[in-house]
Amino acid sequence: MIKKLILGTMQTNCYVIYNDNHECFIIDPGAQGQKVAKFLEEKELELKAILLTHGHFDHIGAVDYLYERFQCPVYAQKESFEIIRNPQYNLSAMMGESFTLKAPLLEATSTMNFIGMTVQWLLLEGHCYGSSMIYVPQENALFSGDVLFAGSIGRYDFPTSSHLTTKESLKKIKSLQFDARLLPGHGEESSLNYEQKHNPFLRS
Repeated sequence: MIKKLILGTMQTNCYVIYNDNHECFIIDPGAQGQKVAKFLEEKELELKAILLTHGHFDHIGAVDYLYERFQCPVYAQKESFEIIRNPQYNLSAMMGESFTLKAPLLEATSTMNFIGMTVQWLLLEGHCYGSSMIYVPQENALFSGDVLFAGSIGRYDFPTSSHLTTKESLKKIKSLQFDARLLPGHGEESSLNYEQKHNPFLRS
């Protein structure tokens, strides 16, 4: 089961993935840690892990609060670590609220398992170092972070962004040979096949 929580001034989509045993993991808790914790308590969910699609402030802002409260591991691509620790790179300095994550980070591997679910990490840089999509086959859900949106893609004019690398990542997305719910970091959901066929950035 998947619950979307829309968090913070950037309206970031945070996703809580949970099972029948009241276990869960969270993808991209970007702000309002109290709101996330309230949902977990209402559903009586035990938080097992936090996963980060990338290191920008609007996707990591509630990590420290949740880590301190629940003492769960935090995973990201190793390429994201420098961004998460640097206020210039994580864009918090740009917003006048510089911060770096205090919670310890663990390196994600290509295939992992949380709460009995397989989690596959797809490194698709361009938006920033370490930018990824996360696929959960049991839910047929592809969490695309800021790599791919419904009808659009993530910006590539930030520190550590690259237009050229973005183009390479888009080629990889076009070549994916499965369909899934596409659950992006901002905006409405779509499907992978629909975006492969209709997203202008994937058709060019």
